[in-house]
Amino acid sequence: MKRWRRSLAAALAALVAGALFAPAALGQGAPDDEQAEEAEESDDEAPPPAPKARKKKGAAVAPARVDAGSKDRKAGPAEAKRGPADKAEPSPEERAARGVAVIERGGQVLGLGAVLAGDGRILTALSPLGAGNDLAVRFPDGTTARVKLGHHDRVWDLALLVPQTGRWTEGLTASSRDPVRPDAQIRSFTAARGKVAAVPLVLRSHRALIGGDDRQLDDAIELGSRISPLDLGAPIIDEDGRVVAVLGRGCAPNEGKPCTPVAFGAPIAAIRSFLRAVPKDAIQPAAWLGIQGVSEASPVAKGVRVTVVHPESPAEQARLKGGDRGGSDMILAVNGVPVTSPEALSDAIRTHAIGEKVPLIVLSGGKYREVTVELRAAPDPRAAGAMKPAAAHPGELPPPGPGAKTTEEYRK
Repeated sequence: MKRWRRSLAAALAALVAGALFAPAALGQGAPDDEQAEEAEESDDEAPPPAPKARKKKGAAVAPARVDAGSKDRKAGPAEAKRGPADKAEPSPEERAARGVAVIERGGQVLGLGAVLAGDGRILTALSPLGAGNDLAVRFPDGTTARVKLGHHDRVWDLALLVPQTGRWTEGLTASSRDPVRPDAQIRSFTAARGKVAAVPLVLRSHRALIGGDDRQLDDAIELGSRISPLDLGAPIIDEDGRVVAVLGRGCAPNEGKPCTPVAFGAPIAAIRSFLRAVPKDAIQPAAWLGIQGVSEASPVAKGVRVTVVHPESPAEQARLKGGDRGGSDMILAVNGVPVTSPEALSDAIRTHAIGEKVPLIVLSGGKYREVTVELRAAPDPRAAGAMKPAAAHPGELPPPGPGAKTTEEYRK
């Protein structure tokens, strides 16, 4: 009897539940009469795919699927391949690291340096360089270039290195922010483990220190972090990856006692003053093609007709032909840049560095062809007479701005 009563109670509960939940089932969209008839006619066939949820006026019907935020949801193929790190852009310090070069002699690390944006020359500390001979720099991609000491300042322990081959285009710009402030997040760079990496740096204050030749350094930046001797010359950067100072070596005065050797930051004001004093000849050697030419226009193109090819020049190595109008080559473009005068050709060549392989578009005998030349330095000034000398200009870390990274000439 008790079992019969329990069964009866369960049946009544099921009927009540069915009555209560029937409207909800209708609200999710039931198949109409035509769909029902089609379903009856195809009883013997495989069941059709579930019908799409229909929208009723005034109500949005959500599909019966797991919520997108559910932990049980599996990522699709595209999501599985694409991780958050794949789309992450490099941080300011990672971008700045692309403008840091390692200074070497005979494969031994001496210090670090900052490549000037749009310039290619390298700002570093003087004290690690010794006599300044037989120097080379290693860029972030592993390539190396010989460099010469172009300018130096013993007082502020600054040096400017001039690459003799190649040109690194990813340089650094100057900051206009005060680096010594409570909320500053300052970084510098280290090469102690063989690879350049950004490291936090504490700046305490601006203070007077003793520099080279026992001269006083006004407004030097006092450091609150230990510095490896191999990191001297490294740029000090702010939160935006712009340079606020360069690491140098000085001396902290002690009353009645010899001064204590310390690392310090040479501020932007001192760096700008140093770069404005760079000699006009402290520039990268001009690349040399080794031709003489004249402007000429043919029925199909305008360019520079080659009249003379210098012996043992890059042009001769690339088999460019000079001479009269009928048998000489006409240079139309340098690395995709059209040239229609000897001056334009000179300017286009000068934008490239010694050691670069540059494609030229040449018209010869009514046919176009591409010629690749490997640029070199001129063997003597007379051989380079056909090329206009490079315009000397004072170096300077460009101020922040949208065009700072592509600045070619710096102004006082």
